[in-house]
Amino acid sequence: MKWIRHWLVTVLFTALLVPIQAAAQADVDKLQQQFDGIIQGLNDNSLDRFNRAISKKDMTARIYGAAIIEADVKKAFTADFATSIQSMFTGSFPKSSKEILGTVIGFKFEGNEGRAVVRYASSGYKYTYHVYELSQDSRGRILILDWIDYYQGGRFSEEAGQALVMAMPNKAATRNLLSNKTYTEGQLFQVGELFKAVRDSQPERFFQIFDGLDEALQTEPIVVRLNLSLTEAYPESPRAANAVRLIVESFPNEALYSQRLSDHYIRTGQFAEAIDSLTALQAALGIRDGAIESLKSSAALAMNELEDSEKFAVQATEAEPSLEVGWWSLLRARTRAGDYSGATEALTRLEDDFGHSLDPATLRRDRFLRVLASKPEYVDWRASRK
Repeated sequence: MKWIRHWLVTVLFTALLVPIQAAAQADVDKLQQQFDGIIQGLNDNSLDRFNRAISKKDMTARIYGAAIIEADVKKAFTADFATSIQSMFTGSFPKSSKEILGTVIGFKFEGNEGRAVVRYASSGYKYTYHVYELSQDSRGRILILDWIDYYQGGRFSEEAGQALVMAMPNKAATRNLLSNKTYTEGQLFQVGELFKAVRDSQPERFFQIFDGLDEALQTEPIVVRLNLSLTEAYPESPRAANAVRLIVESFPNEALYSQRLSDHYIRTGQFAEAIDSLTALQAALGIRDGAIESLKSSAALAMNELEDSEKFAVQATEAEPSLEVGWWSLLRARTRAGDYSGATEALTRLEDDFGHSLDPATLRRDRFLRVLASKPEYVDWRASRK
């Protein structure tokens, strides 16, 4: 009879547990709906919900705890918190010729702790990834505590604290941001002037000071990171390559900089390195992302690694069937590999789901796809669509 009692206890426990789990999932779904609404607000060019969701108490504590900040700067920042956060947030994205749109690609919540991954798409198939640290208040409203920005390569609160130091850099605050605390007064003055050049958006002045620094200062972590950021405006210059070299040497295997590195590697034709950086980025995000897989597919295609290119493209479409760029990657990968029958799968999705009309004239205008227009597999597919 003991096994019967054990079975009854198990059944009762399971019966009680199922509604508890369902209720917990319902709460998570509500929190995700809130967060989705916050990102949709950004897409609608409104930061109101985003600003209201930020926990001012937690955020200011983190910002002020990360750096020594002048009292007047603190006072001004606290008095105009929402505007200051908005300015720092919008200024953290790469330049784009079109509207930057966010997509929530990952969301988890357990107890009072949550994590969300957002992909922001800008022009030229450039993406920015933020990982948000979340909580909720006593009324179940979602709170944003902080976030990691994989384009800037840092945690927002730390970046904000450093920006506030640079607003009025004194020697104590400057020394606090350096890993080596034993620099001379003259060296601290040089770094302070470097910070002012960043504050005043004077890259030429920054580079002039940077070139005069000794090797120890040039390889200080914060200086290395600032140098990478400032060289963005000069992507083809030797400075950009040197900035990447310093990042790789100073932060080996650090995924925080993988996005900037992959951009540089793709731009300079170092496609194997680009795939490695994109793989590191995806591992740090903790999810398979369709856009990253598409970029990996394009890089593999550029190296004529046709099997890898198709593999990455398939992974892109499986991870996010609703992401258009994944189907373009699959179409190009299969066309290049001579899998014209397989290419028609991507053609069908691009027409049916995304409204394209991929007639022979359209294909012939694309140097990668023009070969497909005369193939029997395409001709038969085109005929079947009429």
